[in-house]
Amino acid sequence: MPAPSTSGPRHALVWMLALGYGGFLAFVVFWPSPIDQPVAGLIDRVIAELHERGVPGFVDYAFIEFTANIALFIPVGLLFGLALPMTWWAAMFLLGPVLSGMIELIQMTVLSARYATVSDLIANSVGATIGVLLVLILRAVVAQRDDRVIERYEFERGADARVSA
Repeated sequence: MPAPSTSGPRHALVWMLALGYGGFLAFVVFWPSPIDQPVAGLIDRVIAELHERGVPGFVDYAFIEFTANIALFIPVGLLFGLALPMTWWAAMFLLGPVLSGMIELIQMTVLSARYATVSDLIANSVGATIGVLLVLILRAVVAQRDDRVIERYEFERGADARVSA
C-alpha cells in the first residue's frame, strides 16, 4: 500500500498563505495614494542622516523604493513556486512579471494619485524571480534527499529479503 500523500495539507497551507499575502499586497499596491506619502518627510530626514553617517550617496529614495519593491515581491515568487507543480516551472517565472504588469496598469488607469513606472515593474519582477528561484532550489534539494532516502530504504529492504531467504 502506498504512503498517504502529504500534498493536500501543504497545498492548503500554501493557498492560505497566498490569500493572506495577496490581501496584504493588494492593500499596499491599490492604496489610493502612495503608501509612503504620510511619512515622506521622515524618510527624507532618515536618508539625509544616513548619508551624514557615511552611507553611500546612491542609497537614496529611488534605491530604497526599488529595493523595497524587490523585497515585497519575493514572497509572491515563493508562493507561485510552492503552489504550482514543478512541470509548470516556466509559468512560475512568468506569473510575477504578469502580475506586476497588471498592478502597474491598474495604478496607471484607475488610481490617479499613484504612479505606474517601469522601474516598479522591473523591481517587482526581480523579486518574484528571486522567490521562484529559491523555491526551485529548495524543491531540488528536497527531491534529491527523497531519492537518497528511497534508495537507502530499497537497499535495506533488499538486504532484509536476502537475509531471510
